[in-house]
Amino acid sequence: MGFPRTPGAPASRRHAARRPALLVWLALADAELRAIKVAPIPERIGQRLAMALRESFNPDGAPSPQRYRLDTLLTATRSDLGIQQTGLGSRGKLDATVSFWLRDIKTGSALLANSVHTSESFDILANNYASVVAEEDARIRAVEELRRDIVTRLTLFLQRRAAETKP
Repeated sequence: MGFPRTPGAPASRRHAARRPALLVWLALADAELRAIKVAPIPERIGQRLAMALRESFNPDGAPSPQRYRLDTLLTATRSDLGIQQTGLGSRGKLDATVSFWLRDIKTGSALLANSVHTSESFDILANNYASVVAEEDARIRAVEELRRDIVTRLTLFLQRRAAETKP
C-alpha cells in the first residue's frame, strides 16, 4: 500500500508511520461525504433515514459544495410471526430494504448502486399502545442499522475512488 516498513522497527513505530496517511484518507472521505446531498425519502421511516444520513455525512452542518446526490428506494414490510390459535400474532417482524444510487450531480451518472437490508422483530402485546410503541422502536432500530450500512458502504467506495485517482 505504500506504507513504509522498517523490518527491525517496533510495531508501534511502524503503525505510527501509517497514521498520517490514514488520517489523510479519513479526512478525504469526510470531505467527500459532506458533498453528498440526500434526496427526500417518502414516508416517516424514510424521513428518519434521510435525516440520519444527512447528520452522518455532515454532523456539524458546515457549508459544503454538493457534488453527489444520494437517491434511495426504501421498502418496509411488517409481518406477524408466532400466530396464536386465536389468529393474533405474538411477535412481529419489520423487514426494511434500501436500494441506493450515488450520482454525480453535474452529469447525473450513477457512480455506485447498492442495497442494504435489515430485519427487526418486536412483541405484539395485548395492550395496543404497547404494541405500537414496540413496532415504532423496531423502525427506529432499522433506520439506525440501515444508516450505518449505507454510510459504511459509501465511505469505502469514496476512499477506494480517491485512492484510484490519486497520482
